[in-house]
Amino acid sequence: MKLHQLRALLAICESGSIQEASRTLHISQPSLSRSIKELETELGVKLLVRSNRGITLTVFGEHLLIRARLILEEVRRAKAEIETLKGCTGGHITIGVSPVTPSSRFVQCLARFNARNPKVTIRVEELRPTKLIEGLREGRLDLVLTSHGGAGQLEGFRAVELYLQPGALAVRKGHPQRHLNSLAELRELPWVLPDVFEDSPVNTLFRQIGIAPPDNVMVCSSLVMYLELAASTDAVSFWSMRHLASSHLAEKLDVINVLEPVPAFAFSLISREAESLTRETNSLAEDIIYEFHGSRSVVSL
Repeated sequence: MKLHQLRALLAICESGSIQEASRTLHISQPSLSRSIKELETELGVKLLVRSNRGITLTVFGEHLLIRARLILEEVRRAKAEIETLKGCTGGHITIGVSPVTPSSRFVQCLARFNARNPKVTIRVEELRPTKLIEGLREGRLDLVLTSHGGAGQLEGFRAVELYLQPGALAVRKGHPQRHLNSLAELRELPWVLPDVFEDSPVNTLFRQIGIAPPDNVMVCSSLVMYLELAASTDAVSFWSMRHLASSHLAEKLDVINVLEPVPAFAFSLISREAESLTRETNSLAEDIIYEFHGSRSVVSL
């Protein structure tokens, strides 16, 4: 198995055709096809299937693609690490964040790191929590700041809790039931959540107090549409108090003062183990941890 074969597989899958992939990689189509054929022969399985719908992956191809992304990303990191050791400044760090607005201290920490390391390219991507962990596992992301991640999802990663943001339940301005103050009453209303109910802190809240969860739950992973649904329907929604404090939300939503304790958003910095990170990435991770804990040696979750 050779790197150029894995690059060929990745390029074909990302572009959707051999023709586009050959242009991306600047090699001929016959050479690209030959690389895939040799890889399939070595593995003894079919990786790609051609049809009138284009090129699709077989189940073998799907599994190999995940590993190919990780391998190629590791090669890129290894080269960057060598360049750093040779005295060449630079590097590239990709950070994934969830749609809940990160702490201003986190943003300021990035700004200070960027000022000290102007030749290190920092890219920030906003994704849903499950996609963040997926990106970290596939090597597309170096660091992740998120408020979500079960123990099973984080296996093999380092997770350091940084800070809490209080959570709150809200309804649209003028909602006829905005004065309700118990979950037992609110569960009868429709709900809209940014994540599937099983993965939401709201699920934990209902389980802890022994009340059956609401029957009518809509899940919306688009933050813009989530706001529209929360502000224009009778659904109960779940937010961080920091989010609700912003003017555009305060004008559209009312916080419900429920008797039960609403769970907070616990934000953690998640990465692979320190020895697997590039020097630049590890330096930024240490800076972020120090910003919130005043120490660079923090026990992982």
